[in-house]
This record gives sequence, structure tokens and C-alpha cells, in this order.
Amino acid sequence: MKHFKFGENWKNFSNLIDNNRLKEAVTSLKKLTNKKSLNNLSFLDIGCGSGLSSLAAIQLNCKKIYAIDQDEQSIKTTKKVLQKSRFKKVKVEKKDLFTLNEKEKFDIVYSWGVLHHTGNMLEAIKKSTKMVSKNGMLILALYKKTKLCNFWKIEKYIYKSSPKVIQNFIKNLFIFLFKLAMILKRKNFSNYINDYKKKRGMDFYHDVHDWLGGYPYESISFEEISKIMDKFGYKMIRSFQVKKQIGFFGTACDEYVFKLKK
Repeated sequence: MKHFKFGENWKNFSNLIDNNRLKEAVTSLKKLTNKKSLNNLSFLDIGCGSGLSSLAAIQLNCKKIYAIDQDEQSIKTTKKVLQKSRFKKVKVEKKDLFTLNEKEKFDIVYSWGVLHHTGNMLEAIKKSTKMVSKNGMLILALYKKTKLCNFWKIEKYIYKSSPKVIQNFIKNLFIFLFKLAMILKRKNFSNYINDYKKKRGMDFYHDVHDWLGGYPYESISFEEISKIMDKFGYKMIRSFQVKKQIGFFGTACDEYVFKLKK
């Protein structure tokens, strides 16, 4: 199955990473882990993308980092971003999640907006649970299921298979309609763009490209993930859910934090 070239997008985004975006990424990681520091904790970053989340983990003094991604460009970008930190106990590797050695466990297994792009989200979730240490935590961000998910699956296949001129047309149309919707709701688009970095330090325009082309694509409801993780022997200790909607402009990720049942 041919995947969308996420790495090209994150290479471009990495040029925007500054202290403010890093600060927002650190704030997000603190919220999810409910910790002010990751001192003496190991960190597995599944689908490292631009490397921003791993950099945030370094800022929080984690013990060691293993960052993986299937995209070669994402690996190059992550290495470049993390080099600036001069953190030595880090391994960045082009690796398929399903080939990870389950004997190596991590205190924090983190995968933000990735597993729903593997082509087999359920197995990807299951594999991720195998990498968590006995007292560790699993942090997942997965697309919330909407009534229009099947439409977006088709759109994403078309987008990722199209030349850039077609991609740009679809992207500009999406942004135009998004702006129009904000105007009708009497919301300020410029303020929305300026505040967007508060979402883990991300950028609206890069996220739009990622959303429109993110294929393979799956989504899941809160009820479904709860049942699945219960079967895998995990309990949910925190969740941060986005507002339920029809999905006209797509969907966003619900964030979940799990621990092994005792």
C-alpha cells in the first residue's frame, strides 16, 4: 500500500520550529503525561515526523529516546532537529512499528496522529501496547470517527495519488471553504491562524496538507478504543476529546493515556 509522503511536509514544517513552538509541544507533553519532568524515563516516539515531540521529551529531561518512522525524510528531519539539543542518548531509526523488538520496553510509548495511517490501526495499537514497561504509560492520539469518514478516505486516496497542481487546487479549495465557514460563524480567521501554534506547536497550513493527504486512513470512537484497550489489559487514565461533529472539514484527534491494569 502506497503511503502519503508525510516526510516532505514535516521537513518543510521543521523550518518553523522555534522556542515558542517547542514550548507549546512541551506543554502538551506535560498535560498528557501529567508530569513536570520525564527524568529517568525512557521515551519511544512512534512516527516521529518532524522530531518536535522527541525534542519536547528531551526538554523534559527524559533518560533516553528511541524515535522511529517509516518515512526516510522524517528520519532525516528528526535527526537534524534533535542534533541541536546535543542530547546523546537518542536513537533515530527508519523502522516499521510492527518489526520492533518487544523485549525492549519503554516508560512512555507515544504516538500522536500516526497509528490510523498504518493501514492496520488495530494491530498497530496492539503492537504499541507490547512496548510499554510494567509501570509505564501509552499515549495515543487517534482520529475521532465521524459520519463523513468514508468520504475523507476517498479524498485522501485521490489527494495522495495526484500531482502537486491538483493537490494545491484541493488544498486551496478546502482553505477557502474553511475561511468562509469561519466568516459565517463570525470568527476571525487571522486570529485562528496566529493561535494555532498553541496546538502542540503545530502550523495550520502544514496540518491541512497532512490531513488532506493522510492515507491510509482510519478513525475510531471513544467507545471503540475503550473496549479495545480493555481487551488488551489496559485502563484509560486520561483522555482529551475533541468536539463531536459531522466531519464536513474532517476530524481531529482524541488524545488518550493508558496504563496496564494491575
